[in-house]
Amino acid sequence: MATNPYPNLPRDVGQQAMQNYATHASVKAIYASENSTASSVITLTEDTTVIEIAAIGAVPTGAVMRWVSSVVAFGAASSVISAAGTANFDHAIPGNTVLKFAVPIEFQATNPQSVQGANRLNGLYRRVAIKSTGIGSVLLTEY
Repeated sequence: MATNPYPNLPRDVGQQAMQNYATHASVKAIYASENSTASSVITLTEDTTVIEIAAIGAVPTGAVMRWVSSVVAFGAASSVISAAGTANFDHAIPGNTVLKFAVPIEFQATNPQSVQGANRLNGLYRRVAIKSTGIGSVLLTEY
C-alpha cells in the first residue's frame, strides 16, 4: 500500500481524535434507496476511502450491507443480499442509526499506477451492496 488513504479525524484542543464527528473530507457521491425489496449494488468512486450509511425508518427497521468483491476467486457474482436472516451480508445497521466504514483492502495492487484515485491505488473494495430490512430508507455517502 502506497500511503494511508483514509482522511484524518478532526482533533480537539488536546489533539485527541474526535470520534463520531463528521470527517472533513469532501463528499464524493450520495445515494438513497427507499423501501427497497432488492439490494442495490453501488460502484464507489476512484477516490472513495470511507462510506457512511444511514438506516432511516418510521418503525424499528434497519439495513444491511455487503462488500462486493471484484476478484473472481472470491465470489464476485455473490453481490445480491437475500432476505434478512440468511447471513449473506457483512454488516447490519440498526434503524435510525448512522455508521461509518473505512473501505477495506480487497487486494494488493501488483502494478500500481501513479494516475489513479486512492481507492484503486490502494486496492480497496470498489463495490458495496445495501438493502433495507423493513420499511425505510438507506442513505449512503462516499468520502
